[in-house]
Amino acid sequence: MNSLKIIVNSFDTLYPKKDYELTSSAQDLDEEDDIDDAGEINLAKADIAEPNESTTSINSNSSEQDSILRSIANLLRFAIKTILFVPNVLIVKPISFMWLLVTFPFIYTFEQLGLVNFGNKLRRNNNNISSGKIMTSSSSTPDQRSEIDDKTEILKQENILSNNIKSPTSYSKYIIPPPLRLYPLSRNPQKKRKRKTLILDLDETLIHSLSRGSPRSFNTSSSSAPKMIEIKLNNIASLYYVHKRPYCDYFLKEISKWFELQIFTASVKEYADPIIDWLESDIIDNSRKNSKHESDSEVPSKIFTRRYYRTDCTYRQGVGYIKDLSKFFAKDDELKNVIILDNSPISYALHEDNAVMIEGWINDQRDRDLLHLLPMLHSLSLCIDVRYILGLRHGEKSFER
Repeated sequence: MNSLKIIVNSFDTLYPKKDYELTSSAQDLDEEDDIDDAGEINLAKADIAEPNESTTSINSNSSEQDSILRSIANLLRFAIKTILFVPNVLIVKPISFMWLLVTFPFIYTFEQLGLVNFGNKLRRNNNNISSGKIMTSSSSTPDQRSEIDDKTEILKQENILSNNIKSPTSYSKYIIPPPLRLYPLSRNPQKKRKRKTLILDLDETLIHSLSRGSPRSFNTSSSSAPKMIEIKLNNIASLYYVHKRPYCDYFLKEISKWFELQIFTASVKEYADPIIDWLESDIIDNSRKNSKHESDSEVPSKIFTRRYYRTDCTYRQGVGYIKDLSKFFAKDDELKNVIILDNSPISYALHEDNAVMIEGWINDQRDRDLLHLLPMLHSLSLCIDVRYILGLRHGEKSFER
C-alpha cells in the first residue's frame, strides 16, 4: 500500500496547470480583500476630515475675537494713561509747586522762630516710638520716667523762651548745649613770622624792552610812557626803551608786603641793574608820596633783597639757561618757602613744584595777569609748604612723590 501511494504522488508533478490555477485564484482573492480594506480606510479618513475642518474654522474665529479684545484693551489703557497724565502734569504738579513757593517762606520763618518745626515731625514720631520701645525694654520705674519727662519739658521751654527773646537770626540750635570746639592758640604778636621768598623774572614778566631803532613799536596812545635807559656793554653804549607791564608798580607794592622779593633774570648784569634800579626807585618814590604822615624810616630803602643774573644760571646745550634754585637754597627745608614767577617753563624746569606760570607780555596794554595772581600769591604766603599747593596741578603724581 505504501508503494502505491508513492507511485500516485509521483504523478502530481506532471500536472503544473492545476497549481497555477490554484495560486492565481488565491492571489485574486487577496487583491480583492486589499481593495475592500483601502475603501474602508478612505471612508474613515473622510469621516475624520469633516470634523477637523469645522474645528479649524472655530479656532480662527476665536483668534480673531482675541485680537480684537486685545486691541480694545490697549486703546483703553492708552486712554486712561493720557487722561491721568495730562492733568497731573498740567494741573496737579504746577499747583503743588506754586503752593510750595508760597508757603516755604512762612514755614522757614516759623522754624527760625521756633514756633513750628515741620521738618522734624516725622523724626519726633520715630523717636517717640523708639523711646517707647527702649523704655519698655529697660528696667526703669515710673518715677524715673516722670523725672525724665519733666527735665525734657523744662529744656524745651527754656529753648522756646530763648528763641523768643533773641532776634530771629540768632536762635538756639541745640536743646542740649553744643559740644566744645577746639580753637588755635593766638599768635604771639611780638614774634614776627618769617616771610617766604618770591623770585621774579624780569624780561616779559615785569617789563619788555626794545633797542633803539627796533622795527617794533608800542601804541603811542598807551598810558605808560617808556623809559629810555642807557646800557653799557663791553664799553659800547646802547639805548633801550623799557615798558612796564600793566599794574607792575601796584603788583610789586602789594607783594612786597607779603614776601621777600628777589630778581632772577637770564640777562647780563649790565643790562638788568639799570632796569631794576628804575623799578625800585619808582615804587619807593610813590610810597613816600603816599605816606606823608609816616616817618621816612618806615619806607623801605630797597624792594629786592637779592639779584641773580645770567652767570647764576645753569646752561644746558640745546635747552637754554635754567634757574637752579638749589644753588642758593641748599636745604630742602628752605625750598618749601620759595616761589619763582616766570614766563618760561625752561627756567624753572628743575623746580616745577615751586613755580608759578605767567604768560609772557610784549605790548598788550589790556593785560591783567599780574592782578589775577595777587589772590593766589597772598594765599601761598600763608601756607606751610608751597610745594603742597603748587604740586597739585600734576594730579595724582604729586601724591606719589
